[in-house]
Amino acid sequence: MLDAVKSPRDVIEEVQSFREELCNTVNVVAKEMALRDRMNSQKVESLCAQIEAWVRNYASLLLRINASRVNHEASVSDHAELIDLRREWGVANARCNLFRVELNQWSLMRDMVHAQVAARKKRVPLYEKRQSAMDKAQVGASDDVFDWLHAILNQERQSTDAYDSGCFPDIALPNSEFHKHLHAAYRVLLAKEQTAEMRFLDVGCGGGLKVLAALRYFKDADGLDFQQSYIDTARGLLERANAHSANAFQADALTFDGYSDYEVIYFYRPIRDQDKIIEMERRIVDLAAPGTLLIAPYSGFDCRYEDLGCGRVAGAVYMAKTSQKKADYWRRRAEQTGVAVVHAEEERVPTIWTPLLTASRQSGYDIERYVQPV
Repeated sequence: MLDAVKSPRDVIEEVQSFREELCNTVNVVAKEMALRDRMNSQKVESLCAQIEAWVRNYASLLLRINASRVNHEASVSDHAELIDLRREWGVANARCNLFRVELNQWSLMRDMVHAQVAARKKRVPLYEKRQSAMDKAQVGASDDVFDWLHAILNQERQSTDAYDSGCFPDIALPNSEFHKHLHAAYRVLLAKEQTAEMRFLDVGCGGGLKVLAALRYFKDADGLDFQQSYIDTARGLLERANAHSANAFQADALTFDGYSDYEVIYFYRPIRDQDKIIEMERRIVDLAAPGTLLIAPYSGFDCRYEDLGCGRVAGAVYMAKTSQKKADYWRRRAEQTGVAVVHAEEERVPTIWTPLLTASRQSGYDIERYVQPV
């Protein structure tokens, strides 16, 4: 390569050819990774070794390019011609340096790919069975702070109409528990390859803080509540957060007819009356599309979900109009995804690594930008 460079244009053509060849290889790796547990790990490792060699060789290529530039400029005696030549070489060098910046990201991509190869036949449960005493203490402190924040953001008292209708006031599920359930549902959607349609609904959203939190996992998030003053508070919160893909609206959970518009529906006993809560559960299940994920983290639904025609995926995550056998299948598939939550970290500028990032993020993996000190 570049044994006989005649002009900066030769350099640009060579680098472009180099980049296209590398892009083709990256695309092959990405297609294999998209197969998840069925990927050909030996093929991926071999292709990664080729990419590794190309990245190393590019450093020596830059040295040869620089030598070509020096020799080319030395062969020109006319000053005006030399100025034009340096301008052309400036363009070529800029192209070379931009490509070098892309290649410098390979170490991050390599670790991300290797992590998926290593985990190809492994399963990560949707819920951790054990938690250290230190983690419990830290999570408990975080939940306390969240409760303070929740109380500050929504100081509205429950209205008489809402109370008379049997609604609970805005009582929040502990934040850490909420995120466990969201994370589990998110991984099921990854397994179902429904990342393009991640719409979340909070039934009884109160001040809207959990609607905002759901945007970390899902593309769109809505909340409904019976009490208009709660909705006003929620809308104010979402507006201040510039959460353009979130919305809060007033509705009665017992008469709302839009449950079929969502892939994930969360409800945490928004109604006091036992008969009405059962009526709400049945309405949600009847109107929801088959396979809709239901997050119901309270005692009662776990005793009724089978009679409602739902399957339990894991923990407080259920699947509407789905047999238990099918729910178990999706749980196993979801356990084969990674645990990274990457929806909110979309890449702004496409690079040669974009196919790798896309395939990885759709399987729950992402690059690690921060490494904890040892």
